[in-house]
Amino acid sequence: MSLLDKKSRTSIMYGVIICLSIAIIFCVVKIATRPEVVKEDTNYYLPVKEKVDMEEIQMQVKEKEESQNKTVQIDVHNRARLIEDNVNIRSGPGTDYERLGSAYKGYDFKIISGEGSEWIKIEYDGKPAYVYAEYVEIVPMFLNDLGVYEEYVELDNSSNDAAASENEETESDENTEESSED
Repeated sequence: MSLLDKKSRTSIMYGVIICLSIAIIFCVVKIATRPEVVKEDTNYYLPVKEKVDMEEIQMQVKEKEESQNKTVQIDVHNRARLIEDNVNIRSGPGTDYERLGSAYKGYDFKIISGEGSEWIKIEYDGKPAYVYAEYVEIVPMFLNDLGVYEEYVELDNSSNDAAASENEETESDENTEESSED
């Protein structure tokens, strides 16, 4: 008992023969139209050295130095960073107001107002909300190129030098007190 009758087998065989014929014709055409192999060129020339214009080089160096010395304007905003876990976020400045949610230590929020008061008005889920000031530290931050807030650190050397000299004075005073006790 055969799975297919004779007519079906014949139709399938014709289909296979036609597909193979098309594939063979395609290969023959591809081979006939391929490009000739290019011979390797052994006659190559080295480029001629360019004349160096010293004035142009000096201008480029000057432009590079100027671009490195430019001050960058950074837009710094104070943000409210939570210093406690599971801090309640409320709809108004007090515990009697509705609890909108909670947040954890390390989260920071945009400050709308209230710095220096008991409750700080922040932006929470795009809406105004309040957080108790004792659970928050005010941190200067800026928006980086990736759209993420980063803590802003002042890199003013003059203030660092003043702090270093103040530390040296304090250490010398402590050393003087220790030597007088001996």
